[in-house]
This record gives sequence, C-alpha cells and structure tokens, in this order.
Amino acid sequence: MNSLRPWKSGIAAAAAFSLFYTACALAFVFFPDGTIRFFNAWFHGLDLTLLRPPGGRPLTFGQFLYGIFGAGLVSFVIATTFAGFYNSFGRAATGSRNHVPR
Repeated sequence: MNSLRPWKSGIAAAAAFSLFYTACALAFVFFPDGTIRFFNAWFHGLDLTLLRPPGGRPLTFGQFLYGIFGAGLVSFVIATTFAGFYNSFGRAATGSRNHVPR
C-alpha cells in the first residue's frame, strides 16, 4: 500500500484550496450577480442573494485575508488528518507496522 505524507498532504490541500478561494473571491468581486447565480444552482435553488451584505458592499481585503487564512488552515488540518487515518487504516489492513516518513 502506498502511504501519504501527512504534512505534505496538508500543505498541498491548503495551497489548492487557497487558489480556489482566491478565484472565487475574484469572481465575486468582478461578477457578483453571475457568481451568486452559479452557486444558487449548486444549492438546489436556495436563494443566496439574501446573504449579500446591505448595499451590495464589496468584499474587503481584510475579509479576504481572514477567509483565505481560515480556509487554508481548515483544509490543512483536514488533509493532514485524512492522510494520518489513511496510513493507519492501511497499516491495520495489511498488518504492517512500518513508520511513515513525514
């Protein structure tokens, strides 16, 4: 069984999620109505326009930084945890006790 390196998996997930978070933020800044319509389709008709800030206030740079930090941190923790579980379950299934390099 191939094992995953938890720290590398976490960093890769955080980088990938941060890239997509940035793309989503840019889409919302430049195409707010189109972005909301796009995500409305994902949420089975839930009207996300009700979540728009009063006056249609644009995303601030501070909000962006706070959001990308939180999204990166959460994706790092999830991917690191996933890789650890993946390796543990793989070792348990094969009976191997090999240490996974970090």
